[in-house]
Amino acid sequence: MSKISKYSQIALDLAHKIVKDELTIGERIYGRSTLASLYNVSPETIRRSLTLLAEAGIVKVSQGSGVTILSKDLAFEFIEKYKEKISLASIRKELRELLETKNKMEFRFIELINKLIEYSDNLKHISPYNPFEIDINKDYSMAGKTIAEVEFWKSTGGTIIAIKRGENMIVSPGPKYTLEVGDTIVVVGDQDVYYRVKSFLKN
Repeated sequence: MSKISKYSQIALDLAHKIVKDELTIGERIYGRSTLASLYNVSPETIRRSLTLLAEAGIVKVSQGSGVTILSKDLAFEFIEKYKEKISLASIRKELRELLETKNKMEFRFIELINKLIEYSDNLKHISPYNPFEIDINKDYSMAGKTIAEVEFWKSTGGTIIAIKRGENMIVSPGPKYTLEVGDTIVVVGDQDVYYRVKSFLKN
């Protein structure tokens, strides 16, 4: 709940007492000094509270005659209006907090995107290897031979990190592994290795 001023709280408390018939129409209530003592505030705070009620037509403040209760209906309206003000203030406060959170999240999001780009750029220089797949068909000279026999890495600069054979995946196949027609080899290497592997397979 949004905070309201002390004098507004006192005005609301008096309005509630009027609505609950704890203070009745036509009744004269305590003067400023007595109310100040009752609520443990300064007389100036009480003056501001009574001014709010008087402007709303709920009470009449007379010099030397104290405070007279005028309207229960207006006291009820006064309470309802303040409820709306408090609700609106709470909504505004929550919106401000959400906007602050949104701005922080957007800042963090941009920060992470920039870090990702930075890391990606750095990794390009550290490890330029990207995997790609090539199918082994019957026209390729390496079909039916082992990885060691075709001297794959020496001839292409690429490394076979896996072989797909049907539903199976052979990870890190050894040099004695035979490459068969229908296999799909997964190769890593620099940006030109794909073309070297394609050329090597055909030759």
